[in-house]
Amino acid sequence: MSFFEVSFRLLYRYLSTRRLMIGIVASIFFFINSTFAFQKTTKIDSLQFKLDTYALKDTIKINLLNTIGYEYWIVDANRSIYFGLEALQLSEKLGYEKGMARANRVVGVAYWAQGNLTTALQYLNNSYKVYQNIQDKTGLANTRLNIGMVYADLKEYKKALHYYEQAINEFTALGLKGRIATTFTKIGTMLIEQKKDNEALRYLTDALQMHSDNGFTYGIAEAHSKLGVLYLHKNEIEQAYYHIKKSKELGSEISDIDGLTNNLIILGKILRLSNRLEEAAIEIHKGLKIAKENNLKKYELFAYEELKELKKQQSKPEEAYIYYDKYVFLRDSLFNLEKSKQIAYLEFENELEKRDKELISLKEQEKKDDLIQLILALSVVMLLICGGLIYLVARQRAKKSSQLASKTKELLESAHTLTQKELENSELKQRDLRQQLDFKNKELSSYTLNFIKKNEVVQQLQKTIKDIEKSTSLEKKQLIANLNKIIRKNLRIDKDWEDFSRFFEDAHQGFYTKLKSKHEDLSTNDLKICSLVRLNLNVKEMASILGISPDSARTARYRLRKKLKLTPEQEIFTYLVHLEQERELA
Repeated sequence: MSFFEVSFRLLYRYLSTRRLMIGIVASIFFFINSTFAFQKTTKIDSLQFKLDTYALKDTIKINLLNTIGYEYWIVDANRSIYFGLEALQLSEKLGYEKGMARANRVVGVAYWAQGNLTTALQYLNNSYKVYQNIQDKTGLANTRLNIGMVYADLKEYKKALHYYEQAINEFTALGLKGRIATTFTKIGTMLIEQKKDNEALRYLTDALQMHSDNGFTYGIAEAHSKLGVLYLHKNEIEQAYYHIKKSKELGSEISDIDGLTNNLIILGKILRLSNRLEEAAIEIHKGLKIAKENNLKKYELFAYEELKELKKQQSKPEEAYIYYDKYVFLRDSLFNLEKSKQIAYLEFENELEKRDKELISLKEQEKKDDLIQLILALSVVMLLICGGLIYLVARQRAKKSSQLASKTKELLESAHTLTQKELENSELKQRDLRQQLDFKNKELSSYTLNFIKKNEVVQQLQKTIKDIEKSTSLEKKQLIANLNKIIRKNLRIDKDWEDFSRFFEDAHQGFYTKLKSKHEDLSTNDLKICSLVRLNLNVKEMASILGISPDSARTARYRLRKKLKLTPEQEIFTYLVHLEQERELA
Protein backbone atom coordinates (compact mmCIF):
# COMPACT_ATOMS: atom_id res chain seq x y z
CA MET A 1 0.00 0.00 0.00
CA SER A 2 1.02 3.51 -0.66
CA PHE A 3 1.55 5.99 2.12
CA PHE A 4 -1.60 7.91 1.13
CA GLU A 5 -3.81 4.78 1.27
CA VAL A 6 -2.55 3.92 4.74
CA SER A 7 -3.11 7.49 5.88
CA PHE A 8 -6.61 7.54 4.38
CA ARG A 9 -7.66 4.28 6.08
CA LEU A 10 -6.30 5.41 9.43
CA LEU A 11 -8.15 8.69 9.11
CA TYR A 12 -11.39 6.93 8.09
CA ARG A 13 -11.11 4.52 11.04
CA TYR A 14 -10.48 7.47 13.37
CA LEU A 15 -13.44 9.44 12.04
CA SER A 16 -15.73 6.41 12.24
CA THR A 17 -14.73 5.79 15.85
CA ARG A 18 -15.17 9.49 16.59
CA ARG A 19 -18.65 9.57 15.03
CA LEU A 20 -19.62 6.55 17.08
CA MET A 21 -18.43 8.18 20.30
CA ILE A 22 -20.16 11.44 19.45
CA GLY A 23 -23.38 9.53 18.72
CA ILE A 24 -23.24 7.77 22.08
CA VAL A 25 -22.49 11.00 23.94
CA ALA A 26 -25.22 12.84 22.02
CA SER A 27 -27.74 10.14 22.98
CA ILE A 28 -26.73 10.40 26.62
CA PHE A 29 -26.97 14.21 26.48
CA PHE A 30 -30.41 13.99 24.92
CA PHE A 31 -31.59 11.71 27.70
CA ILE A 32 -30.12 13.87 30.45
CA ASN A 33 -31.45 17.09 28.96
CA SER A 34 -34.87 15.53 28.49
CA THR A 35 -34.85 14.51 32.16
CA PHE A 36 -33.70 17.96 33.25
CA ALA A 37 -36.20 19.61 30.96
CA PHE A 38 -39.01 17.64 32.54
CA GLN A 39 -37.83 18.34 36.11
CA LYS A 40 -37.14 22.03 35.72
CA THR A 41 -40.29 22.85 33.79
CA THR A 42 -42.67 21.36 36.35
CA LYS A 43 -42.64 24.24 38.85
CA ILE A 44 -41.82 26.96 36.31
CA ASP A 45 -44.65 25.80 33.99
CA SER A 46 -47.06 25.99 36.90
CA LEU A 47 -45.97 29.56 37.65
CA GLN A 48 -46.04 30.44 33.95
CA PHE A 49 -49.62 29.17 33.72
CA LYS A 50 -50.66 31.38 36.64
CA LEU A 51 -48.95 34.34 34.98
CA ASP A 52 -50.63 33.71 31.62
CA THR A 53 -54.07 33.43 33.18
CA TYR A 54 -53.67 36.54 35.33
CA ALA A 55 -54.87 39.59 33.39
CA LEU A 56 -54.33 42.44 35.89
CA LYS A 57 -51.12 44.46 36.00
CA ASP A 58 -50.70 44.82 39.73
CA THR A 59 -48.40 43.75 42.56
CA ILE A 60 -49.57 40.13 42.30
CA LYS A 61 -48.32 39.99 38.72
CA ILE A 62 -45.02 41.59 39.78
CA ASN A 63 -44.56 38.96 42.49
CA LEU A 64 -45.26 36.19 39.95
CA LEU A 65 -42.70 37.62 37.51
CA ASN A 66 -40.08 37.89 40.25
CA THR A 67 -40.77 34.34 41.46
CA ILE A 68 -40.39 32.89 37.93
CA GLY A 69 -37.16 34.89 37.48
CA TYR A 70 -35.91 33.52 40.78
CA GLU A 71 -36.69 29.92 39.74
CA TYR A 72 -34.72 30.41 36.51
CA TRP A 73 -31.59 31.46 38.45
CA ILE A 74 -30.11 27.96 38.46
CA VAL A 75 -31.79 26.82 35.22
CA ASP A 76 -31.53 29.58 32.61
CA ALA A 77 -29.92 32.91 33.48
CA ASN A 78 -31.21 34.57 30.30
CA ARG A 79 -34.82 33.74 31.15
CA SER A 80 -34.20 34.88 34.72
CA ILE A 81 -33.04 38.28 33.41
CA TYR A 82 -36.06 38.53 31.10
CA PHE A 83 -38.64 37.98 33.85
CA GLY A 84 -36.70 40.14 36.32
CA LEU A 85 -36.67 43.07 33.90
CA GLU A 86 -40.40 42.63 33.21
CA ALA A 87 -41.06 42.76 36.97
CA LEU A 88 -38.79 45.80 37.35
CA GLN A 89 -40.53 47.73 34.56
CA LEU A 90 -44.01 47.10 35.99
CA SER A 91 -42.84 47.87 39.56
CA GLU A 92 -41.44 51.22 38.49
CA LYS A 93 -44.68 52.02 36.66
CA LEU A 94 -46.79 51.21 39.76
CA GLY A 95 -44.27 52.63 42.23
CA TYR A 96 -44.06 49.26 44.00
CA GLU A 97 -40.73 49.53 45.86
CA LYS A 98 -40.68 45.99 47.22
CA GLY A 99 -41.14 44.65 43.69
CA MET A 100 -38.37 46.95 42.40
CA ALA A 101 -35.94 45.74 45.08
CA ARG A 102 -36.56 42.06 44.38
CA ALA A 103 -36.51 42.50 40.57
CA ASN A 104 -33.13 44.27 40.75
CA ARG A 105 -31.82 41.41 42.88
CA VAL A 106 -33.16 38.73 40.49
CA VAL A 107 -31.52 40.41 37.49
CA GLY A 108 -28.30 41.07 39.41
CA VAL A 109 -27.85 37.45 40.49
CA ALA A 110 -28.69 36.23 36.96
CA TYR A 111 -25.97 38.47 35.50
CA TRP A 112 -23.58 37.13 38.17
CA ALA A 113 -24.42 33.58 37.06
CA GLN A 114 -23.51 34.60 33.50
CA GLY A 115 -20.24 36.12 34.69
CA ASN A 116 -21.33 39.69 33.84
CA LEU A 117 -20.10 40.97 37.18
CA THR A 118 -20.14 44.75 36.62
CA THR A 119 -23.77 44.73 35.48
CA ALA A 120 -24.61 42.36 38.33
CA LEU A 121 -23.09 44.81 40.80
CA GLN A 122 -25.12 47.71 39.36
CA TYR A 123 -28.45 45.90 39.77
CA LEU A 124 -27.56 44.54 43.21
CA ASN A 125 -26.56 48.00 44.44
CA ASN A 126 -29.90 49.35 43.19
CA SER A 127 -31.66 46.53 45.01
CA TYR A 128 -29.73 47.28 48.21
CA LYS A 129 -30.71 50.98 48.11
CA VAL A 130 -34.41 50.22 47.64
CA TYR A 131 -34.39 47.57 50.39
CA GLN A 132 -32.68 50.11 52.62
CA ASN A 133 -35.33 52.70 51.77
CA ILE A 134 -38.22 50.38 52.67
CA GLN A 135 -36.32 49.00 55.70
CA ASP A 136 -36.60 45.36 54.60
CA LYS A 137 -33.97 43.67 56.78
CA THR A 138 -34.25 40.25 55.12
CA GLY A 139 -33.91 41.77 51.64
CA LEU A 140 -30.91 43.81 52.78
CA ALA A 141 -29.15 40.75 54.23
CA ASN A 142 -29.74 38.67 51.07
CA THR A 143 -28.50 41.48 48.83
CA ARG A 144 -25.36 41.86 50.97
CA LEU A 145 -24.71 38.14 50.43
CA ASN A 146 -25.16 38.48 46.65
CA ILE A 147 -22.85 41.52 46.48
CA GLY A 148 -20.25 39.51 48.42
CA MET A 149 -20.52 36.75 45.80
CA VAL A 150 -19.81 39.25 42.98
CA TYR A 151 -16.78 40.68 44.80
CA ALA A 152 -15.50 37.15 45.41
CA ASP A 153 -15.60 36.43 41.66
CA LEU A 154 -13.80 39.75 41.08
CA LYS A 155 -11.07 38.48 43.46
CA GLU A 156 -11.88 41.38 45.81
CA TYR A 157 -11.71 39.05 48.78
CA LYS A 158 -11.61 41.69 51.54
CA LYS A 159 -14.72 43.41 50.22
CA ALA A 160 -16.42 40.05 49.72
CA LEU A 161 -15.65 38.99 53.32
CA HIS A 162 -16.91 42.34 54.60
CA TYR A 163 -20.28 41.84 52.91
CA TYR A 164 -20.44 38.16 53.96
CA GLU A 165 -19.83 39.03 57.62
CA GLN A 166 -22.47 41.78 57.54
CA ALA A 167 -24.93 39.33 55.97
CA ILE A 168 -24.18 36.71 58.67
CA ASN A 169 -24.80 39.26 61.44
CA GLU A 170 -28.13 40.26 59.89
CA PHE A 171 -29.21 36.66 59.24
CA THR A 172 -28.32 35.80 62.84
CA ALA A 173 -30.44 38.70 64.13
CA LEU A 174 -33.32 37.53 61.92
CA GLY A 175 -32.87 33.88 62.94
CA LEU A 176 -32.38 32.70 59.31
CA LYS A 177 -30.18 29.64 59.87
CA GLY A 178 -30.41 28.48 56.24
CA ARG A 179 -29.11 31.79 54.90
CA ILE A 180 -26.23 31.70 57.39
CA ALA A 181 -25.33 28.25 56.02
CA THR A 182 -25.41 29.56 52.44
CA THR A 183 -23.08 32.41 53.44
CA PHE A 184 -20.74 29.89 55.09
CA THR A 185 -20.62 28.00 51.77
CA LYS A 186 -19.69 31.18 49.89
CA ILE A 187 -16.96 32.00 52.42
CA GLY A 188 -15.64 28.43 52.18
CA THR A 189 -15.52 28.71 48.37
CA MET A 190 -13.59 31.96 48.62
CA LEU A 191 -11.13 30.43 51.08
CA ILE A 192 -10.51 27.50 48.70
CA GLU A 193 -9.54 30.01 46.00
CA GLN A 194 -7.14 31.58 48.51
CA LYS A 195 -5.74 28.10 49.31
CA LYS A 196 -6.87 28.34 52.94
CA ASP A 197 -8.11 24.75 52.99
CA ASN A 198 -8.40 24.25 56.76
CA GLU A 199 -10.54 27.37 57.28
CA ALA A 200 -12.57 26.48 54.21
CA LEU A 201 -13.19 22.96 55.55
CA ARG A 202 -14.57 24.37 58.81
CA TYR A 203 -17.00 26.72 57.08
CA LEU A 204 -18.16 24.12 54.53
CA THR A 205 -18.66 21.41 57.16
CA ASP A 206 -20.78 23.79 59.27
CA ALA A 207 -22.74 24.82 56.17
CA LEU A 208 -23.44 21.19 55.23
CA GLN A 209 -24.63 20.39 58.74
CA MET A 210 -26.91 23.42 58.91
CA HIS A 211 -28.41 22.79 55.46
CA SER A 212 -28.95 19.13 56.35
CA ASP A 213 -30.78 20.17 59.53
CA ASN A 214 -33.04 22.45 57.44
CA GLY A 215 -33.43 19.95 54.58
CA PHE A 216 -32.41 22.56 51.98
CA THR A 217 -31.47 20.40 48.94
CA TYR A 218 -29.80 23.16 46.89
CA GLY A 219 -27.67 24.18 49.88
CA ILE A 220 -26.69 20.58 50.65
CA ALA A 221 -25.74 20.00 46.99
CA GLU A 222 -23.67 23.19 46.87
CA ALA A 223 -21.84 22.36 50.12
CA HIS A 224 -21.03 18.83 48.88
CA SER A 225 -19.74 20.26 45.59
CA LYS A 226 -17.41 22.71 47.34
CA LEU A 227 -16.19 20.01 49.72
CA GLY A 228 -15.45 17.84 46.68
CA VAL A 229 -13.32 20.63 45.20
CA LEU A 230 -11.58 21.10 48.54
CA TYR A 231 -10.70 17.42 48.91
CA LEU A 232 -9.56 17.36 45.27
CA HIS A 233 -7.12 20.19 46.11
CA LYS A 234 -5.89 18.11 49.03
CA ASN A 235 -5.54 15.11 46.67
CA GLU A 236 -7.99 13.07 48.76
CA ILE A 237 -9.64 11.46 45.75
CA GLU A 238 -12.08 9.16 47.54
CA GLN A 239 -13.47 11.97 49.69
CA ALA A 240 -13.68 14.24 46.66
CA TYR A 241 -15.49 11.53 44.65
CA TYR A 242 -18.03 10.95 47.45
CA HIS A 243 -18.94 14.66 47.80
CA ILE A 244 -19.09 15.37 44.04
CA LYS A 245 -21.22 12.25 43.43
CA LYS A 246 -23.57 13.29 46.24
CA SER A 247 -23.78 16.87 44.93
CA LYS A 248 -24.47 15.61 41.39
CA GLU A 249 -27.35 13.41 42.58
CA LEU A 250 -28.94 16.22 44.59
CA GLY A 251 -28.39 18.74 41.77
CA SER A 252 -30.25 16.48 39.37
CA GLU A 253 -33.25 16.50 41.69
CA ILE A 254 -33.53 20.31 41.68
CA SER A 255 -32.35 20.97 38.07
CA ASP A 256 -29.32 23.02 39.16
CA ILE A 257 -27.73 23.46 35.69
CA ASP A 258 -24.79 25.52 36.94
CA GLY A 259 -23.96 23.13 39.77
CA LEU A 260 -24.59 20.04 37.65
CA THR A 261 -22.28 21.27 34.86
CA ASN A 262 -19.50 21.96 37.36
CA ASN A 263 -20.00 18.58 39.09
CA LEU A 264 -19.89 16.63 35.80
CA ILE A 265 -16.54 18.14 34.82
CA ILE A 266 -15.07 17.75 38.34
CA LEU A 267 -16.32 14.15 38.43
CA GLY A 268 -14.61 13.61 35.08
CA LYS A 269 -11.40 15.03 36.55
CA ILE A 270 -11.64 12.70 39.56
CA LEU A 271 -12.22 9.69 37.28
CA ARG A 272 -9.27 10.78 35.14
CA LEU A 273 -7.03 10.99 38.17
CA SER A 274 -8.31 7.52 39.16
CA ASN A 275 -7.32 6.34 35.65
CA ARG A 276 -10.92 5.57 34.72
CA LEU A 277 -10.48 7.38 31.45
CA GLU A 278 -13.54 6.21 29.47
CA GLU A 279 -15.91 7.10 32.29
CA ALA A 280 -14.08 10.41 32.69
CA ALA A 281 -14.56 11.25 29.02
CA ILE A 282 -18.32 10.61 29.24
CA GLU A 283 -18.78 12.88 32.33
CA ILE A 284 -16.63 15.69 30.91
CA HIS A 285 -18.47 15.63 27.57
CA LYS A 286 -21.79 15.82 29.44
CA GLY A 287 -20.56 18.89 31.27
CA LEU A 288 -19.20 20.47 28.10
CA LYS A 289 -22.49 19.98 26.29
CA ILE A 290 -24.54 21.65 29.05
CA ALA A 291 -21.97 24.47 29.37
CA LYS A 292 -22.25 25.27 25.66
CA GLU A 293 -26.05 25.16 25.70
CA ASN A 294 -26.25 27.53 28.66
CA ASN A 295 -23.35 29.79 27.64
CA LEU A 296 -21.37 28.86 30.76
CA LYS A 297 -17.95 29.84 29.42
CA LYS A 298 -15.94 29.18 32.58
CA TYR A 299 -17.16 25.57 32.68
CA GLU A 300 -16.55 25.20 28.93
CA LEU A 301 -12.96 26.31 29.52
CA PHE A 302 -12.66 23.89 32.42
CA ALA A 303 -13.96 21.05 30.21
CA TYR A 304 -11.45 21.79 27.43
CA GLU A 305 -8.62 21.76 29.93
CA GLU A 306 -9.71 18.40 31.34
CA LEU A 307 -10.25 16.88 27.89
CA LYS A 308 -6.74 18.00 26.90
CA GLU A 309 -5.29 16.25 29.97
CA LEU A 310 -7.49 13.21 29.36
CA LYS A 311 -6.26 12.84 25.76
CA LYS A 312 -2.67 13.19 26.90
CA GLN A 313 -3.24 10.30 29.33
CA GLN A 314 -4.85 8.31 26.52
CA SER A 315 -1.74 9.02 24.42
CA LYS A 316 -3.76 10.86 21.78
CA PRO A 317 -1.62 13.92 21.10
CA GLU A 318 -3.57 15.03 18.03
CA GLU A 319 -6.84 15.23 19.96
CA ALA A 320 -5.04 16.71 22.98
CA TYR A 321 -3.71 19.42 20.68
CA ILE A 322 -7.21 20.11 19.31
CA TYR A 323 -8.63 20.59 22.84
CA TYR A 324 -5.58 22.59 23.87
CA ASP A 325 -6.11 24.88 20.91
CA LYS A 326 -9.77 25.37 21.89
CA TYR A 327 -8.73 25.91 25.48
CA VAL A 328 -6.19 28.60 24.53
CA PHE A 329 -8.62 30.34 22.19
CA LEU A 330 -11.40 30.40 24.79
CA ARG A 331 -8.98 31.31 27.56
CA ASP A 332 -7.67 34.28 25.62
CA SER A 333 -11.16 35.45 24.77
CA LEU A 334 -12.22 35.00 28.39
CA PHE A 335 -9.04 36.71 29.51
CA ASN A 336 -9.84 39.67 27.31
CA LEU A 337 -13.41 39.56 28.50
CA GLU A 338 -12.21 39.33 32.11
CA LYS A 339 -9.89 42.26 31.57
CA SER A 340 -12.73 44.20 30.01
CA LYS A 341 -14.93 43.29 32.97
CA GLN A 342 -12.23 44.33 35.42
CA ILE A 343 -11.76 47.63 33.59
CA ALA A 344 -15.53 48.07 33.51
CA TYR A 345 -15.66 47.16 37.19
CA LEU A 346 -12.97 49.69 38.05
CA GLU A 347 -14.81 52.33 36.04
CA PHE A 348 -18.02 51.31 37.73
CA GLU A 349 -16.38 51.45 41.17
CA ASN A 350 -15.00 54.91 40.40
CA GLU A 351 -18.35 56.02 39.11
CA LEU A 352 -20.07 54.45 42.09
CA GLU A 353 -17.63 56.10 44.48
CA LYS A 354 -18.15 59.42 42.72
CA ARG A 355 -21.91 59.01 42.84
CA ASP A 356 -21.72 58.02 46.51
CA LYS A 357 -19.69 61.12 47.28
CA GLU A 358 -22.14 63.25 45.34
CA LEU A 359 -25.02 61.53 47.10
CA ILE A 360 -23.39 62.09 50.48
CA SER A 361 -22.78 65.72 49.55
CA LEU A 362 -26.39 66.10 48.40
CA LYS A 363 -27.67 64.43 51.56
CA GLU A 364 -25.53 66.71 53.69
CA GLN A 365 -26.79 69.70 51.73
CA GLU A 366 -30.35 68.43 52.10
CA LYS A 367 -29.78 68.03 55.82
CA LYS A 368 -28.42 71.59 55.99
CA ASP A 369 -31.33 72.89 53.92
CA ASP A 370 -33.79 70.93 56.05
CA LEU A 371 -32.11 72.26 59.18
CA ILE A 372 -32.25 75.84 57.87
CA GLN A 373 -35.90 75.40 56.88
CA LEU A 374 -36.63 73.86 60.26
CA ILE A 375 -34.87 76.72 62.05
CA LEU A 376 -36.76 79.27 59.94
CA ALA A 377 -40.05 77.49 60.52
CA LEU A 378 -39.36 77.26 64.23
CA SER A 379 -38.33 80.92 64.28
CA VAL A 380 -41.58 81.92 62.58
CA VAL A 381 -43.55 79.71 64.95
CA MET A 382 -41.66 81.15 67.93
CA LEU A 383 -42.28 84.69 66.70
CA LEU A 384 -45.96 83.93 66.24
CA ILE A 385 -46.12 82.31 69.65
CA CYS A 386 -44.23 85.21 71.27
CA GLY A 387 -46.41 87.73 69.45
CA GLY A 388 -49.50 85.85 70.50
CA LEU A 389 -48.29 85.60 74.09
CA ILE A 390 -47.37 89.30 74.17
CA TYR A 391 -50.80 90.19 72.76
CA LEU A 392 -52.56 87.91 75.24
CA VAL A 393 -50.47 89.18 78.16
CA ALA A 394 -51.07 92.80 77.12
CA ARG A 395 -54.75 92.14 76.68
CA GLN A 396 -54.89 90.30 80.00
CA ARG A 397 -53.00 93.08 81.71
CA ALA A 398 -55.28 95.70 80.20
CA LYS A 399 -58.28 93.69 81.30
CA LYS A 400 -56.80 93.21 84.76
CA SER A 401 -55.84 96.88 84.93
CA SER A 402 -59.38 97.84 84.01
CA GLN A 403 -60.78 95.40 86.53
CA LEU A 404 -58.25 96.55 89.12
CA ALA A 405 -59.08 100.19 88.46
CA SER A 406 -62.77 99.42 88.75
CA LYS A 407 -62.25 97.41 91.91
CA THR A 408 -59.91 100.08 93.29
CA LYS A 409 -62.53 102.71 92.61
CA GLU A 410 -65.16 100.55 94.27
CA LEU A 411 -62.83 99.86 97.18
CA LEU A 412 -61.98 103.52 97.51
CA GLU A 413 -65.65 104.41 97.42
CA SER A 414 -66.39 101.63 99.88
CA ALA A 415 -63.43 102.66 102.02
CA HIS A 416 -64.54 106.28 101.87
CA THR A 417 -68.07 105.32 102.80
CA LEU A 418 -66.75 103.00 105.50
CA THR A 419 -64.37 105.66 106.75
CA GLN A 420 -67.16 108.14 106.86
CA LYS A 421 -69.29 105.68 108.78
CA GLU A 422 -66.37 104.77 111.02
CA LEU A 423 -65.65 108.43 111.62
CA GLU A 424 -69.29 109.01 112.38
CA ASN A 425 -69.35 105.93 114.60
CA SER A 426 -66.06 106.99 116.20
CA GLU A 427 -67.40 110.46 116.81
CA LEU A 428 -70.55 108.98 118.26
CA LYS A 429 -68.55 106.60 120.41
CA GLN A 430 -66.22 109.36 121.53
CA ARG A 431 -69.24 111.55 122.25
CA ASP A 432 -70.80 108.70 124.23
CA LEU A 433 -67.52 108.04 126.00
CA ARG A 434 -67.09 111.71 126.78
CA GLN A 435 -70.65 111.85 128.05
CA GLN A 436 -70.09 108.72 130.11
CA LEU A 437 -66.77 110.06 131.39
CA ASP A 438 -68.27 113.41 132.17
CA PHE A 439 -71.13 111.66 133.89
CA LYS A 440 -68.79 109.44 135.89
CA ASN A 441 -66.53 112.38 136.74
CA LYS A 442 -69.57 114.33 137.84
CA GLU A 443 -70.78 111.34 139.76
CA LEU A 444 -67.33 110.86 141.26
CA SER A 445 -67.04 114.54 142.08
CA SER A 446 -70.52 114.48 143.59
CA TYR A 447 -69.64 111.40 145.55
CA THR A 448 -66.40 113.00 146.67
CA LEU A 449 -68.20 116.16 147.81
CA ASN A 450 -70.77 114.09 149.60
CA PHE A 451 -67.96 112.10 151.07
CA ILE A 452 -66.32 115.31 152.28
CA LYS A 453 -69.58 116.76 153.63
CA LYS A 454 -70.42 113.54 155.35
CA ASN A 455 -67.08 113.41 157.05
CA GLU A 456 -67.36 117.07 158.01
CA VAL A 457 -70.79 116.39 159.53
CA VAL A 458 -69.43 113.41 161.32
CA GLN A 459 -66.50 115.44 162.65
CA GLN A 460 -68.86 118.13 163.90
CA LEU A 461 -71.01 115.49 165.50
CA GLN A 462 -67.96 114.00 167.16
CA LYS A 463 -67.03 117.44 168.47
CA THR A 464 -70.56 117.92 169.78
CA ILE A 465 -70.41 114.54 171.45
CA LYS A 466 -67.19 115.52 173.16
CA ASP A 467 -68.90 118.62 174.49
CA ILE A 468 -71.84 116.58 175.72
CA GLU A 469 -69.41 114.16 177.41
CA LYS A 470 -68.41 116.93 179.68
CA SER A 471 -71.95 116.84 181.11
CA THR A 472 -72.61 114.43 184.06
CA SER A 473 -76.24 113.76 183.54
CA LEU A 474 -77.19 110.08 183.14
CA GLU A 475 -79.65 110.87 180.35
CA LYS A 476 -76.97 112.68 178.49
CA LYS A 477 -74.73 109.61 178.64
CA GLN A 478 -77.47 107.46 177.18
CA LEU A 479 -78.09 110.03 174.49
CA ILE A 480 -74.40 110.19 173.73
CA ALA A 481 -74.20 106.42 173.43
CA ASN A 482 -77.08 106.34 170.97
CA LEU A 483 -75.58 109.24 169.05
CA ASN A 484 -72.20 107.51 168.74
CA LYS A 485 -73.93 104.38 167.58
CA ILE A 486 -75.70 106.32 164.83
CA ILE A 487 -72.44 107.98 163.80
CA ARG A 488 -70.56 104.64 163.55
CA LYS A 489 -73.36 103.20 161.53
CA ASN A 490 -73.43 106.11 159.05
CA LEU A 491 -69.70 106.60 158.66
CA ARG A 492 -68.98 103.11 156.99
CA ILE A 493 -65.60 104.29 155.84
CA ASP A 494 -64.55 100.96 154.25
CA LYS A 495 -67.77 100.63 152.34
CA ASP A 496 -67.54 104.20 151.19
CA TRP A 497 -63.95 103.60 149.98
CA GLU A 498 -65.08 100.52 148.06
CA ASP A 499 -67.77 102.52 146.31
CA PHE A 500 -65.26 105.31 145.67
CA SER A 501 -62.73 102.90 144.23
CA ARG A 502 -65.33 101.35 141.94
CA PHE A 503 -66.45 104.73 140.63
CA PHE A 504 -62.84 105.84 140.21
CA GLU A 505 -61.86 102.66 138.29
CA ASP A 506 -64.81 103.15 135.94
CA ALA A 507 -63.66 106.67 135.20
CA HIS A 508 -59.94 105.79 135.01
CA GLN A 509 -59.82 102.17 133.80
CA GLY A 510 -56.60 100.26 134.54
CA PHE A 511 -55.20 103.06 136.70
CA TYR A 512 -54.54 100.88 139.73
CA THR A 513 -53.23 97.97 137.60
CA LYS A 514 -50.69 100.17 135.75
CA LEU A 515 -49.62 101.82 138.98
CA LYS A 516 -49.10 98.52 140.78
CA SER A 517 -47.19 97.05 137.78
CA LYS A 518 -44.64 99.92 137.95
CA HIS A 519 -44.58 100.30 141.76
CA GLU A 520 -45.23 96.97 143.44
CA ASP A 521 -44.45 98.29 146.95
CA LEU A 522 -47.46 100.69 147.06
CA SER A 523 -49.91 99.97 149.90
CA THR A 524 -53.71 100.27 149.86
CA ASN A 525 -53.47 103.63 151.63
CA ASP A 526 -50.91 104.80 149.03
CA LEU A 527 -53.36 103.86 146.26
CA LYS A 528 -56.08 105.91 148.02
CA ILE A 529 -53.81 108.94 148.15
CA CYS A 530 -52.87 108.44 144.46
CA SER A 531 -56.55 108.37 143.44
CA LEU A 532 -57.26 111.55 145.47
CA VAL A 533 -54.20 113.29 143.97
CA ARG A 534 -55.33 112.20 140.46
CA LEU A 535 -58.63 113.99 141.23
CA ASN A 536 -56.45 117.05 141.92
CA LEU A 537 -57.72 117.50 145.54
CA ASN A 538 -55.77 119.74 147.89
CA VAL A 539 -54.24 118.60 151.19
CA LYS A 540 -57.16 119.85 153.26
CA GLU A 541 -59.71 117.97 151.08
CA MET A 542 -57.58 114.85 151.20
CA ALA A 543 -57.27 115.08 155.00
CA SER A 544 -61.03 115.49 155.33
CA ILE A 545 -61.77 112.45 153.19
CA LEU A 546 -59.12 110.29 154.89
CA GLY A 547 -60.20 111.46 158.33
CA ILE A 548 -56.71 112.70 159.25
CA SER A 549 -55.09 116.01 159.91
CA PRO A 550 -53.66 118.13 157.08
CA ASP A 551 -50.16 117.52 158.45
CA SER A 552 -50.70 113.76 158.30
CA ALA A 553 -51.95 114.21 154.76
CA ARG A 554 -48.76 116.12 153.83
CA THR A 555 -46.65 113.39 155.42
CA ALA A 556 -48.54 110.73 153.44
CA ARG A 557 -47.92 112.69 150.18
CA TYR A 558 -44.21 112.96 151.03
CA ARG A 559 -43.90 109.24 151.64
CA LEU A 560 -45.78 108.57 148.39
CA ARG A 561 -43.33 110.79 146.44
CA LYS A 562 -40.40 108.73 147.78
CA LYS A 563 -42.08 105.44 146.82
CA LEU A 564 -42.76 106.81 143.32
CA LYS A 565 -39.08 107.90 143.18
CA LEU A 566 -39.95 111.38 141.95
CA THR A 567 -37.49 114.24 141.78
CA PRO A 568 -38.24 117.47 143.69
CA GLU A 569 -39.22 119.14 140.43
CA GLN A 570 -41.83 116.46 139.54
CA GLU A 571 -45.43 116.80 140.69
CA ILE A 572 -47.33 113.69 141.79
CA PHE A 573 -50.41 114.81 139.83
CA THR A 574 -48.40 115.35 136.58
CA TYR A 575 -46.69 111.97 136.95
CA LEU A 576 -50.01 110.17 137.48
CA VAL A 577 -51.55 111.91 134.44
CA HIS A 578 -48.57 110.89 132.24
CA LEU A 579 -48.77 107.33 133.55
CA GLU A 580 -52.45 107.14 132.63
CA GLN A 581 -51.77 108.55 129.14
CA GLU A 582 -49.04 105.93 128.54
CA ARG A 583 -51.64 103.26 129.34
CA GLU A 584 -54.07 104.73 126.84
CA LEU A 585 -51.41 104.86 124.07
CA ALA A 586 -50.39 101.31 124.73
